Amino acid sequence: MQRNLLLSSGTAVLLSLSFAPLPFGFLAYIALVPFLALLRNLDTKESLLWGYITGFFISFFTIYWIVFPTSVGVLAAFIFHATYYAVFAIAYNRIVRVSEPLALFSAPFLWTAIEYIKSIGELGFPWVTIGYSQSFYLSLIQYVEYTSVYGVSFWVCLLNVGFYFIFINKYKKQHFIAGTIFLIITFLLPLTFSGQYKSKKKPGTAFTVALIQGNIDPYQKWEKGNRERSFFIYDSLSRTVGLDRVDLIIWPETATPAYLLRSRKKLPWVVGLVNDLKTPILTGTPDYEWIDKKNYKSYNSIALIDKPQGPFEIYSKIRLVPFGERIPYQDFFFFIKDILSKFNMGEGNFSPGDSLKLFKVLSRQKSGKTTKIGGVICFESIFPEFVSSMVKKGADILVIVTNDGWYKKTGAPFQHAQMAVFRAIENRIDIARCANTGISMTIDRFGNIKKETGIFEKAVLIDEISTRTRMTYFTRNGHVFSHVISALALLIIVFTYFFEIYIPNDKNKPMAPNS
Repeated sequence: MQRNLLLSSGTAVLLSLSFAPLPFGFLAYIALVPFLALLRNLDTKESLLWGYITGFFISFFTIYWIVFPTSVGVLAAFIFHATYYAVFAIAYNRIVRVSEPLALFSAPFLWTAIEYIKSIGELGFPWVTIGYSQSFYLSLIQYVEYTSVYGVSFWVCLLNVGFYFIFINKYKKQHFIAGTIFLIITFLLPLTFSGQYKSKKKPGTAFTVALIQGNIDPYQKWEKGNRERSFFIYDSLSRTVGLDRVDLIIWPETATPAYLLRSRKKLPWVVGLVNDLKTPILTGTPDYEWIDKKNYKSYNSIALIDKPQGPFEIYSKIRLVPFGERIPYQDFFFFIKDILSKFNMGEGNFSPGDSLKLFKVLSRQKSGKTTKIGGVICFESIFPEFVSSMVKKGADILVIVTNDGWYKKTGAPFQHAQMAVFRAIENRIDIARCANTGISMTIDRFGNIKKETGIFEKAVLIDEISTRTRMTYFTRNGHVFSHVISALALLIIVFTYFFEIYIPNDKNKPMAPNS
């Protein structure tokens, strides 16, 4: 029991220490070793139990911050999220009981497939994806333009398998040498793509942005006395940019504590600011539309204010935070929403938008060309294929607006910001990320963070980014790598199942510890 707890918590601690803001991504290379050692000698029921316990520990140490915005989100994170690790544990345990070499071969496929599955559907929550631990090591992740972040997860799992193989064969010289050679080759392989990271190819057309970080407490800004204050802050910070100095001013997610496009007072205020600065403003704002005389839908949106009067272009968030912004699958299981509403656990009630939207802005500063901007709102930025669909639609640059102030001074804002590095490389596109409380930043197509703000401070960041010059394999084709990996994982599981049924032998039972 004590040994199992030590191994289980060991994996959770190592994983948690490998993510931003800590610069210890290398710990991910051995984070799964205790978990693999734990599963080696368990039966099916024990692997289910300890897989779930390990998943609970991982959730507790990595996404503890979810406790702040919504109580129901905590239940989902610490109960449902742990289930994925239990599934891995059962699958791996069944394979290791048939053949340990096959189990070691299958581990990267199983882990990566489950991480990918975590991103699918309205319950999708791919936050604790092990590939993100490498966000500070740009020379090791340039190949994600083909595989997305899940290619890095697969690579990290291969390293874990290599270290585990060396550990269990530390007294067998030939196996130890073979494992060491495997580790060296595996580690060096990503460096064959690092030439693109150092590429001096000419970037696209210059486009200058100003990111306005208001640093307004999201728990207080909707209070009656604070609504005017929010507008004053964004107005005053924007005016420091100067007259006709940039191509676009960007305000973060829900920067306006009002239904801006419906407000007779606040909309003229923002339009007046645009006219004074002779610069369009892209801002996060809530929005709504009436269904009938009694019912309406509310949206988390971004709008481009770029002329004296409307209509103004608007995009409404499609990928909503499960339980935070919307109860998953409530259209199919409507009774769930009714039950949760009685307890008022902090869940939101936004409706998803129905289509992608590109904003067209005239790049007046240098080129005089029209730049197409893909607007991504907060949670959407952690989904590789969703972001790539915006680029595939024709976005020249990406703008991510977010409000991570809900999570206070935890690891969440830093982890969320580092995920944008992957979106830039996957699509070879420059990104302007504007956050209410930080971290606001600009990122080039190789994942370099050009400029960034601190966290929980008022700030104005002005930088020149470049338009996209080409479309990557991942942008064009999506999750081909993840689909292939998932299919192979399923084939291994099916093979193991039939092997156990039709070719029973004495090896299909728990193994004794390797001394």
